Amino acid sequence: MPFFFHALAFFCLFCATVLSAALVRRMIRLAIMDHPVHRSAHATPTPKGGGIGVMVAFGLFFPLMQLLTGQPVLSLSCLLTACALVLLCSVSWLDDLYQWPPTIKLAAQTAAACMVVGGGISLSWPTPLAGAILSGLWLIFMTNATNFMDGLNGLIAGCLSCAAVALAFVAPAFGVPELQWPSLLLACCLLGFLPFNFPHARIFMGDVGSQGCGLLAGTAVLYIASHTTQPGGWLLGPALLFPLIYDVVFTLIRRCCAGHPLLRAHRGHLYQILHRSHVPVPVVSALEWCMTLWGGAIASLVVPTANIWASAGGLALLMLPQLAWTAFAVARTRTHPVGRW
Repeated sequence: MPFFFHALAFFCLFCATVLSAALVRRMIRLAIMDHPVHRSAHATPTPKGGGIGVMVAFGLFFPLMQLLTGQPVLSLSCLLTACALVLLCSVSWLDDLYQWPPTIKLAAQTAAACMVVGGGISLSWPTPLAGAILSGLWLIFMTNATNFMDGLNGLIAGCLSCAAVALAFVAPAFGVPELQWPSLLLACCLLGFLPFNFPHARIFMGDVGSQGCGLLAGTAVLYIASHTTQPGGWLLGPALLFPLIYDVVFTLIRRCCAGHPLLRAHRGHLYQILHRSHVPVPVVSALEWCMTLWGGAIASLVVPTANIWASAGGLALLMLPQLAWTAFAVARTRTHPVGRW
């Protein structure tokens, strides 16, 4: 890409960051409050809806970035993914305002997932139909997982920023250079929001941001898996999101084994347990960011070798910090009791 277009693309990244921050400021002044409940990490009412700044800035600058970098804008996959994002963010924002039943949110997530898969971003194995179903379930899972993990200042915005920057850095080596600029754009939009949410929250992202970002993250994972030129390149996306995936899956399994209702709201995620045991919020969030970068580094080291032993070793290295994280949470509950979890 010529230098002029590179410079213009970087200028657009800067503008997207500024626009995201400006819209977040506007949402703070709008003051649609999130009132704390028993499972909240905050103790005082705090504005929500900061994700609108992230999503609007991303949506406005994405077509321009695609044009500047020579990527398609009006392809079926781009158009349907954009429609899916608009639908999901609209329903999520209305849910932030009116607290709709979970069935409405699930219906919107399912419809958005079907749009993305219908646009051609899906797995082709073990069969095209099975791959499409698995892809839809994956998108619904990631949308909810990101929403579940958005309960602590800076955790989700920081993790996804780190994942996006790491993806932009390694995308050419994995045969998906077309993801470089969209990843940088999402990272910049999130960085426009992050100073207002970390270390002290002046505003929360809300469902509109967490679910929108979850859909984008899940879509990127599917795109990598279906377009990578590396034999084991599909591991990159799950490795970058592994801290989020592990916490959600571990919590669901633990609650199932304990006989707790899986659909009832709770505060039993590992990051919530550590916060309730008085580990400072910046420490919890920053360590989650580090584990995200660790996942990217492990995937980059393991994927080129592409054999079963390297994959097993990579999985072990991914699990190592998560197991240490779990052991730390259990140890903290023994010295700083948090009650039933």
